[in-house]
Amino acid sequence: MERAFPFETPIASDALIDRREELERLHLAAADGAHVRLAGPRRYGKTSLLLAHAHHLGQSNWRTVHVDFYGVTSLAEVCGRIASAYSRLRDNRVRAHLDALGARLGVSLTTSGVGLTLGPRHPQPSTDSTLTAAAELLDLPVKLFEKDRQPTLVVFDEFQDLLSAGSTLDGLLRSHVQYHGDAATYIYAGSQPSLMRRLFTDRERPLYGQAEPLDLAPLPIDDVLIELAERFLALDEDPGEALAPLVAAAAGHPQRTMLLAHLLHRELGVRRSGGTTLPGDAHAEGLALAEAIFGLALGQTTEAHQGIWDGLSAGKKAVLAALADGLRPTGSRATERSGLTRAALQSALRELGREGQHVSRIVTDAGASGDWHYIDPLFAKWVTLRGHVPRG
Repeated sequence: MERAFPFETPIASDALIDRREELERLHLAAADGAHVRLAGPRRYGKTSLLLAHAHHLGQSNWRTVHVDFYGVTSLAEVCGRIASAYSRLRDNRVRAHLDALGARLGVSLTTSGVGLTLGPRHPQPSTDSTLTAAAELLDLPVKLFEKDRQPTLVVFDEFQDLLSAGSTLDGLLRSHVQYHGDAATYIYAGSQPSLMRRLFTDRERPLYGQAEPLDLAPLPIDDVLIELAERFLALDEDPGEALAPLVAAAAGHPQRTMLLAHLLHRELGVRRSGGTTLPGDAHAEGLALAEAIFGLALGQTTEAHQGIWDGLSAGKKAVLAALADGLRPTGSRATERSGLTRAALQSALRELGREGQHVSRIVTDAGASGDWHYIDPLFAKWVTLRGHVPRG
């Protein structure tokens, strides 16, 4: 059964909230044959946006290949991810090409990487065979285009992880992509905005200037409120005055917005049969109901927040705690209560900014950098409470 407010998986293209401007920019880039660098924190709607873009292109005689580089550690794994992505096209020509390539090189292209066929005598594929496999896999859009004149949108997701498999692999990639012309356009998507930015703006990197930047911003609160109100109306449910404060509390975070809406929807459904999901006031309405729903969400996510917190350095914890408490993260009060130097806090803040998962810096319309803020409002609240989350 289709969920009214899916929050654990990407959202279908027809259920996407806003992102009209981003979709328009992606469409124009594809029409112009321009590549795009798409950056945003994890669970911020990148995959949902890309699925919607692929759906629209699919209606215009495009094929889409989505390659996930998350966690790759070798060129062999990179080859496997690319081969697996193309195999999902369910195109017999593609499957035949992959099989022929593997037979010619004496390797099998699997989802886990380049492996051995049953026949070869060598204990493992040679470096040359792996490099040849990578080159031919990267050039697959050209081979397909020569056969049917159908362009391919290639999405390289978690692109920054490619460098974990080899610090020069962005150079290998560029050496092929630059010759693909009308055969393909590329979207390089990543969840570490700062690193993604450096890969394409550092003059020393092979992909310098090779893609248009597109950073995902928080969802606009007004549009979210209108969209969710319409969805509740379609469900014949009345969230009353609880919806607006929940949308505001989600602060434009796509996944957290849907999680809070889901919990509110579930509570309203349970109330129809005389029950409740709330640990306290079962008859709460308006702001009290919104606060109770937010508490439910906080309780559900507290273990994940604890795991994040336990993995942070003392400097990062001090910075995040200061920010959650409304203090300057590198100011005198933060240094006094943490016992760390200002330089140590500044270093921790810079690292958090580079990672781009927990905090982000507001950029004004004039391009100036503003204050730091939390990306995940639930994590911000958890840090404020220092993990002392009331249990239901």
